[in-house]
This record gives sequence, C-alpha cells and structure tokens, in this order.
Amino acid sequence: MVLAAIPGVRHARSAQVVEASLNLPEFPAFTPERLEALLARHGLAGYALVRLSNVGIFNAIFAVGDSLILRVPRQHPAFVEAALKEARAVNIVRALGVRTPALVAFDDALDVLPVPYGLYERVPGQPLEQLRLSPLETPEAYREVGRDLARLHSVVGRTGPLAQLTPEELPPPDAWPDELAGQGYVGTSEARWLSSWINHLKQRGADATPDLVFRHGDLQATNIMVDPSGAYVALLDWGACGWGDAAHDFAGVPLRAAPLMLQGYRAERDVPDDGSFEARVVFRQLQIALFLLRRSPQPDKSWAERPLGMMLDLLQSLATSPDERWRSALL
Repeated sequence: MVLAAIPGVRHARSAQVVEASLNLPEFPAFTPERLEALLARHGLAGYALVRLSNVGIFNAIFAVGDSLILRVPRQHPAFVEAALKEARAVNIVRALGVRTPALVAFDDALDVLPVPYGLYERVPGQPLEQLRLSPLETPEAYREVGRDLARLHSVVGRTGPLAQLTPEELPPPDAWPDELAGQGYVGTSEARWLSSWINHLKQRGADATPDLVFRHGDLQATNIMVDPSGAYVALLDWGACGWGDAAHDFAGVPLRAAPLMLQGYRAERDVPDDGSFEARVVFRQLQIALFLLRRSPQPDKSWAERPLGMMLDLLQSLATSPDERWRSALL
C-alpha cells in the first residue's frame, strides 16, 4: 500500500488543562463520505474501518484493516495540540529504542476532517488494564515499562523538534483540601489531615525542583500494550508528552505498580535512594486524585480517571508497603 508522507506539523494554540467537570468537546462527524475520502487519500480504499470503544478521553480510535489504527482528536485546540505533539514525538522516541507503534501517516490539511489525524502501526495484544489483573500478577510487564521509561528519560536530548514540548501542569494542591471541605466532599478534620499530608510530602522532597526529562505524560495501564500472556509490547498515546519531572510518569498507574516500574527503571538509570523520588510519585498521585474528586463518576473510563479508587489504592499501598521509602511518604 502507498501511504501519504507525514507533512510538516503546523503550529497550534497552547493546550489547556481539561476541566475537572469533564465537559468534553465533540468529535468531528464521522460521515461515510469523510471516512471513505480519508481511506482513499492514504491508498486504503476498501479497507474495513471499525470504531473501537473509548477508554481515554482525547481521541476517537478506529481499526483500519488488521494492521493500522486511526486516531482522531476532539474538536478543541487542547486536543488538536495533543495530536500534533504526538505526531512530533512518536517516531523520534521509537528510533531511540522506546517500544511504541510507528506513526505511518499524519494529515493536518483539514480538508477531509476538520482536525488533524494520524495513522499508526497496530501492535498485537491489548491494553494491560483490560486484563483486570492486580499489578502483582503482571510484575514483569511493569518492570519492562520502567526500563522503557528509563531509556526515554535518558536519551531524548534538549535540542531538535522535541525541545520545546511542555505538558500542561496541574495547579498546586495546597488549597484543594479546604475547597473540598467547603463543597462537602470531606469534613474539616479530613481537610486538615490532607493539608498535613501535602506538607509532609513536601518535607520529604516532593516539591524539590528535579532535573527535567522528556516524559510520556499519560502513562496509565490503558496505554500499556501487552500480549495475551501479559508480556509488555509497547507504550501508546504520546499526546501529553513533554519536559517535566520523571516521577510524574509513575503516577498514572495504581501505586502497587510503581515499585515494580522503579525496579526496572533503577536497573537502567540512577535514582536517589533517599525516598525523595517515591515522595514525588505519591505527591503527584495525590495531586491528581484531589483535582479529579470534583468530577461525577466515570464508570466507562480508565482507572486513572476515577479518583476515589486512586485514593483508596494510594492509602492501602502505602500502609502495607514493605519498603520504608514508600511507607515514609504516608503521614
């Protein structure tokens, strides 16, 4: 088959943090005429095009035949910006040894769809989250993810097309316990405890300024592909990538998985052994959970979109961890 070359990526407006309310913009209308024109543009006329279920919130996903995946963002500058960032990053990090599907074609002409879209290599297997297994039942998959993260954080240089990519940051969480108490999510005593925990994590090094690395930015189990045996295959979805704290790439999975990822990571890259890295992981996960607590329930979304489960896992994992570096992160 003949596929279109990747055109130059146009500059897009700055992405915006998705609001906690999760009032999402719509996807483009996927009319038969538009989809047929899209396939014809890339020499794929007659290929089966099947829309897959969405567990993430940024892209509509289609299987194209047996070998390709079509990813189409929502109609909003933040989601378009994520698609553009992904298009810049994927083949570069892949060439540096990170396991991720190749970007085969990218189209930002906007004459077929009103948003840019990408065609990606389809890798075998399924997202790790779909196995519905505890991280302790798939430890080697998480260790391999950690090894890939170490490569990513070590080999991407601060020059070239990825140099200026920055992910959106969440606001500091300091005021959120009192805000949640004022809205009735927690009581004043729980708010005081949460504030004390935030300060405890800062004292453990969570607010230290780390060396910046090129991070994936949305590493959750829905973006980890595994084969039927549970063996790691690839990382997906680079729309939130950019320069930031390495510890943040450990905060989108259940905390029970983070020590396994760090085992693989430490085998490839030096990490301080004083518990400060662990404190930064916990701080980030707590920050995400508090930010998302104002949302309504998200039964059809991924684990990382459900803050109550995240908070329960965080507390249980820290309280029962055999590793003092993790236990010391709990107040």
